[in-house]
Amino acid sequence: MRKMKILLGKELLDILRDKKTLIIMVLVPILLYPAMLMGIVLVSSGLLASQKEKTYQVAYSAEDVPVQELKEFYEENKEEGDTLLEFLPIEEGKEKNRESYDVWLTMEEQELGAKITVEYTSTNQDSDYAMAALKKLAEDYGDKLMAQNLAEEGLPEAFLTPVILETKDSVTASESMGMNLGGILGMLLMTNILLGAFYPVIDSVTGEKERGTLETLLTLPVNSFQMIMSKFIAVSIFACGTAILSLVSMTGSVLFMFGNMGADMGKLGIKGEMILGWIPVLLAAVLVAAVLVTALCMSVCVFAKSFKEANNYITPIMLVIMLASMAAMIPSFQLDYKTVLIPIVNVTLLVKQVLGQQLDPALAGITIGINLGVSILVVWILSKMYNSENILFKDGFQSFRLFERRSEIKKGTVPRTGDLILCLAVTLLLSFYLGAAASMKHPLGSTVVMQLLILSIPFILVWYIKSDTKALFSFYPPGAKQVVGGLLLYLGTYAAIMLAGGLLAELLPDSTQNVETAFALLMEYPVWLLVILITIMPAIGEEIFFRGLLFGSWERQFGGAWAVFLSSLIFGAFHLSLVKLLPTAMLGACFAYITWRSGSIYIGMGLHLVNNLFSLMAMKYPHRMGELLPILMKTEVTGMDVLILIIAAIAGVTAGVTLLNRGKEKAGGKKVL
Repeated sequence: MRKMKILLGKELLDILRDKKTLIIMVLVPILLYPAMLMGIVLVSSGLLASQKEKTYQVAYSAEDVPVQELKEFYEENKEEGDTLLEFLPIEEGKEKNRESYDVWLTMEEQELGAKITVEYTSTNQDSDYAMAALKKLAEDYGDKLMAQNLAEEGLPEAFLTPVILETKDSVTASESMGMNLGGILGMLLMTNILLGAFYPVIDSVTGEKERGTLETLLTLPVNSFQMIMSKFIAVSIFACGTAILSLVSMTGSVLFMFGNMGADMGKLGIKGEMILGWIPVLLAAVLVAAVLVTALCMSVCVFAKSFKEANNYITPIMLVIMLASMAAMIPSFQLDYKTVLIPIVNVTLLVKQVLGQQLDPALAGITIGINLGVSILVVWILSKMYNSENILFKDGFQSFRLFERRSEIKKGTVPRTGDLILCLAVTLLLSFYLGAAASMKHPLGSTVVMQLLILSIPFILVWYIKSDTKALFSFYPPGAKQVVGGLLLYLGTYAAIMLAGGLLAELLPDSTQNVETAFALLMEYPVWLLVILITIMPAIGEEIFFRGLLFGSWERQFGGAWAVFLSSLIFGAFHLSLVKLLPTAMLGACFAYITWRSGSIYIGMGLHLVNNLFSLMAMKYPHRMGELLPILMKTEVTGMDVLILIIAAIAGVTAGVTLLNRGKEKAGGKKVL
């Protein structure tokens, strides 16, 4: 702690030397956004007052007799309206350009009433406002004529309105106003926090590289965790300071807005003790959001070597955070036990819920815990990154071998992170565009395109950069011990996946239903075609892409453990399903670990094929599979079933890992890492 205290003082001093950081931290939340809110309120109030005081010209032909009746009706009810109108009769032949008046009115008598035509200019504010006033006047005049017509026929007014609908809103005015304001204020709060962390992160992480002081810092008797924690705490202090200032200034701005609108806080149901109860919850939420934003920005800036490069890297993070914070502006998007699991989004939804006086303490606690937990995970990953000289001092995201001439690339080159990210992006984009075009020809067209791209793009990349295909993709025959160990690890992982999948199905029933519906449409095709398309091709292509290209490249750059984690995480996200993210990532980690410890991709490929085949048979022939393997096809799971799965998961994973780790050599004669 003493070392971290010294490092923290150094980081704070470095950040405070940059005056623009203080300007962004203080000026924006304290002055800019409150000034914008107050300015909008004052300008709107001024425009509304001026519109009410101004008299609008309504021109009409002097020979238009029916207008006289409308004019008289207006004069009789003038006091009840909030808009002043001046009816100007224009003699025939003396008409000027009609645009010189606010509106031009014509009126034709009909059998039971009249037809009113208003010519106005929608791009002219005065003309548009006068048209709205005339529309209200015409409706009131129409009600008067209708009452007269009914009276002449001896009919009650209820004759035209036999059903009267009366609605009572269960939400109070303050709750409605709070929900509307909460989405906007949540987005503004996240934007302020992002700006507060932006410059300190770049200066603390990338600025140290650019100034050349990072090497000196690494010579000190401190470990990477102490170093990154001191930077993280220093930047978090500024981000949290911005969050607090933003919360205070926006609270004042909202109170000013209510006061300027003449709103009675008591009538709205807003009490002083209620506001005091909001502040701790909002404060805790924005503070954990500031910590998470800091961690995310630092995890990206660690790859940059210059201030300009860091700006480029951090821009996508800013866009993602801002888009996530805008979720609260969607009226139907509320904080519940599904959305509470999404970092950043849950904070803005919590702000919306608090201001709408619908605070759920359990959801608030989960929101704070989720963001804090993700922050701790990211900081831990950062500490590991600071142990890698390849990340700290080499090209980082600039490592694109694909941009080099092939003649200048040496044989045996391993794809860098930049190449892998580019391949992922190209695969996704081509799958989207080509898959959409192919699906118009045949429903299975997009599946075929996806699998062909996953299979071909890795080989194109390794050919261009002259990689050792056999070594990179682990195309080595496995030993018997590795096969048995891989099978046991897969069975244990599958039991754990069943537990996780059942829990996610309860938490995310809609997403689960969407996945089942999508696969149910495929079951109409012949089983042999489905075996090829969703069993054999994915087993080969996905293993080559994720366990061959991604895992193989990252294993040589960051080590086996990091390669397992990164490749499995991307494998889960690649399937684009929230309910499938964790189970698929667990399966990917299992196959990657088997490839790492056995040195052969063929074991994972075979198990992947078995896994896909079993899933296909379970969907195609559920009753028959239920007879063969009843525990795996149960719709309702008992406590004993859960216990059996837990025991199977622990036993299978333990036995598989133990057996795989006993092998002293990989396939192909390579030592186990």
